[in-house]
Amino acid sequence: MLRVLVATDFSEDGRVVVDFAANLVRQSGGKMYLLHAVEPCMMDAAGCLTLEHSGTPGNTGEADGEIRHASLLEITNERAHRAAEKISKRWDIPIYGKAEEADDVVECIHQFCERHHIDILVIGNRHHSLLSSILLGSTAEKLVRTAKIPVTVVPCCTGGRRK
Repeated sequence: MLRVLVATDFSEDGRVVVDFAANLVRQSGGKMYLLHAVEPCMMDAAGCLTLEHSGTPGNTGEADGEIRHASLLEITNERAHRAAEKISKRWDIPIYGKAEEADDVVECIHQFCERHHIDILVIGNRHHSLLSSILLGSTAEKLVRTAKIPVTVVPCCTGGRRK
C-alpha cells in the first residue's frame, strides 16, 4: 500500500497539491496523510485563541454562552482532521490529518515520514523571488535536497497564473 504525505499550510494554493496527491492515492489504492507543521513562534504570537462562541444552538454542545479557548496547535490540528475528512469523502480514499509543533519544519516533515513509513512526499512550490530564495531559502528546496524518499513538487497557482 502506497503511503503519500502532503505537507500543507491549508492555503488556497495548496488545493492543487492535495488534489494531485489524492488522485495518486486513489489510483494506487494507498493512503494519504496531511501534515501541517506549526512553528513555536507562531504559537507564541497567537497565544490562547478564542475558538468559537457557543451561544447559537448546535455549535459545540457546550453550555450556552460559554467561550472555548484553544492553542493555535489545537486549532490547526482540528483543521487538519476536518480537511482530511472532507478530502477523504471527495476522493473516496483514506486520509489522516495532523498538525505538529515544529522547531524546524523540514526536520518535522522528515521525522513524520519516518514514523509513518511514507513512500512519497508531495509538496507545493510557490516560486518565491530570487532574493527571498537566496536570503531565506525555500522549504521545498530544502525538503528535496535532504529527503530520503522521493519528493514530488507541484507548482502552486493563484488565479490561474503561476506566481
